[in-house]
Amino acid sequence: MAVSTTWVFAEAADGKVASITLELLTKARELGGTVEAFYGGADADAVAETLGKYGATKVYAADPGDALPGAPVAAAMAAQIEGGNRPDLILFGQTYDGRDVAGRLSVKLDRPALTNGIDISANGKVEVRNAIFGGNTLVQTAFDGEPPFLALF
Repeated sequence: MAVSTTWVFAEAADGKVASITLELLTKARELGGTVEAFYGGADADAVAETLGKYGATKVYAADPGDALPGAPVAAAMAAQIEGGNRPDLILFGQTYDGRDVAGRLSVKLDRPALTNGIDISANGKVEVRNAIFGGNTLVQTAFDGEPPFLALF
């Protein structure tokens, strides 16, 4: 399956985009198709320019206020998807907030999330590569079913 649209969950601190977000945007561009970011935090305008420089053609934003981002950001992402803005793939950083949002979104959408990935490809099927057994073995896990697919790196 070709990936037509990829969302990247964008994180930032003090107005500076997290390096994991920039890495995921770069990987999303390599996969092809449209790259969009979903920012969960305050001051979206401050990070939108950087996200655009790294390939995001659109930036969705959800400000959780004083709450932890997990529930409100996952709800905002689910609302966008249910409203018709349906990506094929959503990439998350393997961070506290990334895991929290991805886990909640996985439940809301009834979709699996593949965690601890080290690479991803979309050659026929979307596959995530993982290191297991202390890094001694690499495995490829393919998504099955309907998108969106959720992957954490």
